[in-house]
Amino acid sequence: MTRKKQTNSIYRNIRLFKVDAFLSGLWPLNALAIIYFEQITHSYALAMLVWSITRLSQTLTEVPTGIFSDKIGRRKTLMLAALSIITCFFLWALAGQLSHSWLLFVGAFFWGLSDSFLSGTQEALMYETIEELNQKENFSTLYAKTNFWMQCGLGSSALLAAGITYFFSLQTLAWVSIFPISGQLITAYLFTEPKRTASQKQLPSLAHFILAFRRLWRNKRLRFYAFFTIFDEAVGHTYRYLESAYFKSLIKDWLINLLRFINQTSGMIGFALVPHLKRFGSVKLFFTSVTINEVIKTVGILINSIFSPFIMSCVNLFWGIAMTSKTDILQHEFSANQRATIQSIIEVFKSILGAIILYLFGILADMFTPRIAIAAGISTKFCLLLGAFLILRRKKIESN
Repeated sequence: MTRKKQTNSIYRNIRLFKVDAFLSGLWPLNALAIIYFEQITHSYALAMLVWSITRLSQTLTEVPTGIFSDKIGRRKTLMLAALSIITCFFLWALAGQLSHSWLLFVGAFFWGLSDSFLSGTQEALMYETIEELNQKENFSTLYAKTNFWMQCGLGSSALLAAGITYFFSLQTLAWVSIFPISGQLITAYLFTEPKRTASQKQLPSLAHFILAFRRLWRNKRLRFYAFFTIFDEAVGHTYRYLESAYFKSLIKDWLINLLRFINQTSGMIGFALVPHLKRFGSVKLFFTSVTINEVIKTVGILINSIFSPFIMSCVNLFWGIAMTSKTDILQHEFSANQRATIQSIIEVFKSILGAIILYLFGILADMFTPRIAIAAGISTKFCLLLGAFLILRRKKIESN
């Protein structure tokens, strides 16, 4: 391939990122998944256990798939991720049709496998694409624009789900959810492999892993943000799954999907604002956004009325800013040839912790209420933020 053709081909990735992100958000069952699982298992603890298994599955397959991505290529890895998530959605729809809980757990394994293929690979492909175009300084802008389209997909799926659940059942919603995500297999096939990935030196897998782990451990700045990310997202993902169950006690099911549309719209605005906020620096944007998120959720939980879901839906405005800032920080610290593997190591720890917390919070929701479980998660996040602030102040870890 000539240099001009390679440049045109790699530039096509920019458009494909947006299409792929939009399709990844088109999961109509998203907002009501925990309710769907509870209808099949008749327990919030078992429903949350489905998500725990996705975490455990990701943990078991994370490092091998990260090495696979670095050694074999981003495009093939994304194709395998698409096949895995399609299998997951099919098994979950079949579980409701046949009333077999075990199919939820098998499907959860494939969700975790898909996540392990994706983790690090999407962001690495994005970074290496922008690097090949000599525009590394625009990574955060590309990341934000790509996720803007993911929020568009999530918003569209929420509207679609609201219509389906108003006239039909959650089971219908589960079957419909299979079709949009299938388009990701096509976009994965159309991506162009960056030259760095295609030509980098191939090390034995063990040596490759050791180099990645050494980079993570010895880089003080990378280590700090990696560990904060592990705890922050493990807790955050947990009570995010319980929000629908909490909202169900305050509003109708079909309104939950309209609420999700508001949530995704605020996310679109958040990602759209990122290019205009770059001057404040990724570190300040990250911690400020995470803190504001928790304050908003606290207000919603304390009010505990029909207004709570609408207040809590505004957090995506700051979540988009936080995600972009966090990813920008980490990608600039990762080593070039172990980019996906380092991300996979982070995901392993996040999955282990997340699986434990998911089940524990599910038990808490069964013993008390989803509201109490969410409140416990918010309290944990505030403790984490306080700890991070004290460490930053004492050790004076460099910031952007």
